[in-house]
Amino acid sequence: MERTIVPGKSELGAQHLEIVLDETARGVQSHYVPVTDAEKALNKRVNRKLDCFVLSLLALEFIFSATYVVLQPVMVVLARRVGVKYFLTVQLMIWGGLCMCHAAIRNSGTLIALRLLIGAAEAGFTQIGNYYMSTVYPKAELAWRVGLFSGMYSIAGAFSGLIAYGLLRLETPHIRGWQAVFLLEGGFTVLLGLLTLFVLPRRLGTAWFLTETERAHALYRMEVDLAGTQEEADEAKGTVLTRRDVVDVFTDWKKIGTVLCNITSVLPVTAFTTFLPLVVKGMGYKGNDATLMSAPPFIAGVIGLLIIVRSSDHFRERSLHTVFGMLLGIVGCIVMAVSDQNALRYGFSYVCMTGVFVGGPLLAVWLAGNTPWKGPGASCSGSMDGATSPALSRGRFLKINETPLIITICIMVAGACGLVFIRFMYQRENKKRAAEIANWDEQRFAAESASQVRRGDQRHTFMYGL
Repeated sequence: MERTIVPGKSELGAQHLEIVLDETARGVQSHYVPVTDAEKALNKRVNRKLDCFVLSLLALEFIFSATYVVLQPVMVVLARRVGVKYFLTVQLMIWGGLCMCHAAIRNSGTLIALRLLIGAAEAGFTQIGNYYMSTVYPKAELAWRVGLFSGMYSIAGAFSGLIAYGLLRLETPHIRGWQAVFLLEGGFTVLLGLLTLFVLPRRLGTAWFLTETERAHALYRMEVDLAGTQEEADEAKGTVLTRRDVVDVFTDWKKIGTVLCNITSVLPVTAFTTFLPLVVKGMGYKGNDATLMSAPPFIAGVIGLLIIVRSSDHFRERSLHTVFGMLLGIVGCIVMAVSDQNALRYGFSYVCMTGVFVGGPLLAVWLAGNTPWKGPGASCSGSMDGATSPALSRGRFLKINETPLIITICIMVAGACGLVFIRFMYQRENKKRAAEIANWDEQRFAAESASQVRRGDQRHTFMYGL
């Protein structure tokens, strides 16, 4: 007998319903999985178009991004309130315009003011992108996309460096090389803002690049993936972040714990992204050699990231994959801290970077998968990360870098242990819920789906992803 997962919505197909109910009964989080060959082909078409128009545009915009920590939560909330499509359009145009203004700088005061403003304009871009993708891709296909998106962080550094290297050689009576850099990068960012307005769909159901059949499938698979825990609200009401949304996040220790673990996982990313040339210099390399030697580990980081997130999607598992990446980072940091052989220390910087890029994307996906209600999900997406890492590589630690590495190791170990504990608690809760609903009848399931007391992952029919 078919069972309606959400009252008032179209019934799920018999095969999908059977999959959802079977996974729920086993205490496993439900995922959308295409069943027939025709559905698999349709699903691939939808993904290809989303990858082309959503993922590629967001990834291209990442080339000129640098997140400013303080305003991240505010920006993510605002993006949900006005719509990601319109928010990113305005954000990118302001961001690019401020970048172009750098070409007119004449004193240090103006420079400082512009850097503060551009930092505010950049805030939350990564988190907004991750949040948006979580609303259009099913959980089992999300980590790979978020990994590709986040991997642009490293590519951005190389790409921007190449542009700057060429333009800095430009000297004319009217414009100097450094001015050309700001004008080109700023102008391109403004162009991307305009493209966002015309290309990015506001909602999945209005995606202009999907056919009517593809739009219906895209919406249906998200309904299956959320298994009846999605919001039941009209468009206007659905974009409002309520007091309850915030309270739900800050009273759930598991979500707060995941956010804190996220900070520990991305700690070495920001540190090494900014200061790896100095770390390499401390190993005995100098000048241009230090700069050149710092580039290959980032390539290893992107490759490691893509391999691990691909595996994470395949096995539908987030926490242990994140811990594995953190362990690689810990091993690399330990050798870099204790060894006195420069070649060995440099070699293990590859090991370190292969793992440390994983934490941010996978924990963002894990958090999104375990927060199906959009309001709390937006609040979680705005979590602050990477705020402490630059401080660990400053001042007197630039020449003797063992101390910040040891501090980084201790923080990452604590984060890895925290993730294992949170996974255990999620697993325990899933078993408890599976036992509770084992003997529920049709009416009890329907009542739980319509409950106003419990919503999203609070509902006893929701199983947490591990």
